[in-house]
Amino acid sequence: MLKNFYDRLVLQYPRSVFLLILLSVLCLGYQTRKLEIDIDASAETLLLEDDADLHFTRLINARYKSTDFLVISYTPRQDLLSDAVLADIGRLSDDLEALDGVESVTSILDVPLLESPPRPIRDVIHNLPTLESATVDRSLARIELLNSPIYRNLLVSPDFRTTALQVNLPVDETYRELLTRRNELKRKLKSLAITEAERAELDEVQVRFKAHRDRERVRQHRTIIGVRAVMDRYRDRAELFLGGVSMIADDMISFIKSDLKIFGLGVLLLLIVTLGVIFRQLRWVLLPILCCGFSVIATCGLLGMFGWEVTVVSSNFISLQLIITMAVTIHLCVRYRELADELPDGGQRRLILETVTSMAKPCLYAVLTTIAGFS
Repeated sequence: MLKNFYDRLVLQYPRSVFLLILLSVLCLGYQTRKLEIDIDASAETLLLEDDADLHFTRLINARYKSTDFLVISYTPRQDLLSDAVLADIGRLSDDLEALDGVESVTSILDVPLLESPPRPIRDVIHNLPTLESATVDRSLARIELLNSPIYRNLLVSPDFRTTALQVNLPVDETYRELLTRRNELKRKLKSLAITEAERAELDEVQVRFKAHRDRERVRQHRTIIGVRAVMDRYRDRAELFLGGVSMIADDMISFIKSDLKIFGLGVLLLLIVTLGVIFRQLRWVLLPILCCGFSVIATCGLLGMFGWEVTVVSSNFISLQLIITMAVTIHLCVRYRELADELPDGGQRRLILETVTSMAKPCLYAVLTTIAGFS
C-alpha cells in the first residue's frame, strides 16, 4: 500500500510534491514570528498545574498579597557602618527609587532599631529610631543587626561585611486578578463544571492575561536594565550583585533566546562537519541539512500558529529535533547508497522507492517512540 502510494503520487509528480512541501514550509516559516517564550516566575512552566505546593503558594499570595522585589547585595570596601558607606547606601537607594518601575527601596538605613540603645516601646512607637537617627549607638546597632532574628542572615551577613537592599516593585493588581480568574475557570474546565459563558470568558481572560503579561514583561525588563545601570555607578566603591525572582525570570528569557540561536546553530555546524567527514560529498551534506531545516521551521511555525509558547523546559527543542531528524535522514541516505551499490542500473525511481519502503517501518517506530517519550 505504501509502495503504491509513494510510487504513484510522490514519484509520479516529484516537482509538484516538492513545490507543495516548500510552500507549506514557507507558510509555517511565516508563522514562526509568533513563536514566544513563556517564563512566568517559573511556577507556570516548571510545576504541574495540580501541584499542591503551587496551589498553597497561590493561596498565601492571594491572602497576604506579598509584593515582588529585587535584592541587591552590597559589600563595601570599608566598614559597613562607616559614614562614607552609609552615605553611599543612601545615594544608591535614592537613585534606585528614582527609576521608573521601582516602588521603594528598603536598606539598612530604614529598618527600626529597638535595642540601640534599648528603649521602652511607648518611647519609640511614634518615632522609630534608625541608623540615621542621632540617638542611635552604632556599636549597639552592630550587635542588634547581627543577633536580631529579623535581620540576621537577611539584612546583614554573619561577618557583617555585606548588607542587602530590597528594591520593591509595584503591585500588579491587574495581573493577580487575571491570574486568579484564569485559574478558577481552568479548575472548572477540568472538573467539567464550566458553563458555555464561563468557557467564553476563559478564552477572553487568557487573551487578556497573555497581553498584559507581555506588556509587563517588557516594562520589567527595562526596570532591571535600569537597576543594573545604577549598580554599575557604584561598583568602584563596593561589590554588588542583583537577585530576585523577577531578575531570574528576565534572565532566563535571555538565556533561552540565546540557546535557541547559539546552541541550535552550534549543533547544526557540528552536524555539517560530521556529515562531511562521514560522506565526503556535498550532496550528502546538503540533503540531510535541508530535511532538518524544513523540520525545524515547520515545528517553530506550528508552535507559533497554535500559540504554544516555548518554556524553560522545552527551549532546547531545536537542537533535539535537529539530532532526531538527522538520525532518520542518515538512515535513509545510507540505505540509498547501499542500494545504489547493489543495483547500479536500477534507476533513480527504483532506488528511491526501495529506500523508502525498506526503511519505512524502522523510521516509523523510531519516530513513534520519540513522540511517546516526549508526550
